[in-house]
Amino acid sequence: MAQEVPKKQRAMVMEEMGGPVDYKQIPATAPKPGPDEVLVNIKYSGVCQTDLYAINGDWPLATKLPLVGRHEGAGMAVARDEMV
Repeated sequence: MAQEVPKKQRAMVMEEMGGPVDYKQIPATAPKPGPDEVLVNIKYSGVCQTDLYAINGDWPLATKLPLVGRHEGAGMAVARDEMV
């Protein structure tokens, strides 16, 4: 686990419903991994149908703003719990 945990990341962010989706730098929060967890520094993430539903307000759950779509990412493990 020699990778450094970044202080900032670039992300596609929607600040308000119906507003533009901006590519910008945001603070990266990096909690210490809990039991059986791995912390991953996301390098790439695609936009999927779920993200589009949330952006367009077509998702059955309330959209939390700011919205940063990110559940289909790929990256490098930077920290892990001792049980992993």
